[in-house]
Amino acid sequence: MKTKTFLLTGVFMFALGGCMSMPISTMYKMSQLSPIDMKPAEVRIAIRTNEAVDVQTGAAKIRMKYETTGDETSSPVLREHKALVEAVTDLKADFSPILLEDIEPRERITILKLSESDAEAIAETLAIAKSNKANGIKGTGNFSISMSSNCFGNLEQFEELEVDLFLQTDAQEGYFLFLEDIDIIEEAKDNNVDLKKTNKCNAE
Repeated sequence: MKTKTFLLTGVFMFALGGCMSMPISTMYKMSQLSPIDMKPAEVRIAIRTNEAVDVQTGAAKIRMKYETTGDETSSPVLREHKALVEAVTDLKADFSPILLEDIEPRERITILKLSESDAEAIAETLAIAKSNKANGIKGTGNFSISMSSNCFGNLEQFEELEVDLFLQTDAQEGYFLFLEDIDIIEEAKDNNVDLKKTNKCNAE
């Protein structure tokens, strides 16, 4: 199944990959975003879709890899993270105005965040990357976010289902629209996935 992903290459430069419905303003925002300054504990993914849909843990996934080859003054580093982003209930305080802008009467918002252990592990990796950069040690890596249609429950009544995805990497900066009008059912059909039979959240 296709995933919607943004990719960090060389740790400090974003390159956009995949077929996206991404606003121009978001592309600019991503080009200005420094991943090593991200605060994993404050990362939030907000998914806006029909209120009948049960957005489950795993609907969004975060992957990160960082490595250096090492030299005479430093040891090689290889750190990889694969994290399901947990669905959190009762986070109305996170419903900033941008999440509610143009929301339709029968839509709702689900907030997802990293678990405490995943946030700590990614923060440690970012600290290593920042320290290496300050000391002139070159590293490479990638950071991506993807959506899994199998983690959207109660889809039986829908022939199409559009999803908007918002991203926050820092609580002070707040949310911005990351992807809009993604039809997850069409994506599944394009990849020969029958969600009515396989609508189970895959924890891989």
